[in-house]
Amino acid sequence: MKVLAFAGTRADLFPLGPVLVALAADSTVELHVATAIGFPEGSAPDRLIEAGLSPGSFVHHELGLYLAEPSAERQSLTGAALSAGMAKLLPEVQPDAVVVLGDRWELLYVLPPVVISGIRLIHLHGGEVTEGALDERVRHAVTKLADQHCVSTAQAARRVAQLGESAERIHQTGAPGLDRFAHPVPLSGEEFQAEFGVPLVQPLVMATYHPPTAEMGTNAGELAREVFEETLAQAGTAILTYPGFDAGREDIIAVLEEIRDRNLPGVIVRESLGPLYPRVMATVRALVGNSSSGILEAASFHVPVVNVGDRQRGREYGANVLHCRDERNEIHASIEKALSPQFQLTCRSVVNPYGDSHSAEPIERVIVGSLATGLTKAFVDLPLES
Repeated sequence: MKVLAFAGTRADLFPLGPVLVALAADSTVELHVATAIGFPEGSAPDRLIEAGLSPGSFVHHELGLYLAEPSAERQSLTGAALSAGMAKLLPEVQPDAVVVLGDRWELLYVLPPVVISGIRLIHLHGGEVTEGALDERVRHAVTKLADQHCVSTAQAARRVAQLGESAERIHQTGAPGLDRFAHPVPLSGEEFQAEFGVPLVQPLVMATYHPPTAEMGTNAGELAREVFEETLAQAGTAILTYPGFDAGREDIIAVLEEIRDRNLPGVIVRESLGPLYPRVMATVRALVGNSSSGILEAASFHVPVVNVGDRQRGREYGANVLHCRDERNEIHASIEKALSPQFQLTCRSVVNPYGDSHSAEPIERVIVGSLATGLTKAFVDLPLES
C-alpha cells in the first residue's frame, strides 16, 4: 500500500510524526511525505528526521513554495501553485491513500486534486472547534472531503457525525502528537544553560502568540507585545517562540526581534524548539499565548496555561487552562494565578481530554484498513427532534 502524507509546517508535521513513524515501520506500507509552505528551501528533510522518521524509511517530495511573509494575496497565489504541484505529484506517486492533519489554510489547495483523482483521504483532528481562527472553517471543509476521520475526543466525533459522516468512518483515536510526550524528562540546569546559553531561573515561562486569523484586521503585533511583556514581567526565565504561517506573522516577528535586540537577561527568542520541545514543556512552570499546544498538549505535562483571546475559543480544554481577554491587566492577573502555588498544585492532577499518548498505532490501522471502505459516502441525517 502506498501512503502519501502532507505536512505544510512544523505545526502539523510534529503532531503527525508518530503516525508517520508507525506507517514507516509497517512492511506493507510504502510511505511518501510531501512538504511545502512552511519549510525554507532544503530544510524539510532535517525536520522530518527530527519528527522521528529514519533516513531511508520514506520517500520525500519537496514542493517548496516557502511563504515567509503570509498575506491573503500571497496565500491565494501560492496556494494555486501548491494545488498545481499536488496535481503533478499524484500521478507520479499513485498513492492508495493521502493523510493530512488539522486545519491549515494550505489544505484548501492541497486536497482538491486528491478528491478529483478519486484517492482516499484520511483526516486527523477533525471535529474540533476554534472559533477565533480561520482554521475553524478549513477543518470542517476538510471533514466533508475526507473518507476516514481519526478524531481526538468523543465531542469531536459527535461533531463529525453532525456533518453527516457515517459512524463506520469515524474513529476516536486521541491526539497523535501526545505520543511524543509519553515519558517527558525535564531539562537539568546544566542542560538548559548548554542549550540556551543562559541559566535556568524558575519560574520558566514559555510564550507563543499567533495572529487571531478570524479577525484579519486585528493588530497582531501590538497584541503580541502585551503578551510577551507581561510574560517577561513575571518569569524568571522566558522562552518566546515564533508564530505560525498566517497573515500578521511578520508583525509578531518584528516585536520578537525587537525584544531579542534589547538583550534582556533570561530572555530567549527562538523560531521553534523542534525535537527539544517535549523536554522544555516538562521544565516550564507555565505556558502563555494562544497556541493549540496549550489546549492539546500542556495537560500531558500538568503545566498551567494562560490562553489569551479568542483564537482557541470553543475547543475542549483541561482544568489547567485559564482563559483571558487580549487585555494587559487580565493577562497579568492570569499569569500571576497560573504561577501561584495553589494553581500549580491543582494542575498536577489534571487529565488531558485529548488522549493518553497511545494514538499512532490505532490511526495507522485506520489508514491501512481504509482500502476496505468504498469512496461513495452517504450523508447521514440526524433524527428530527419532536
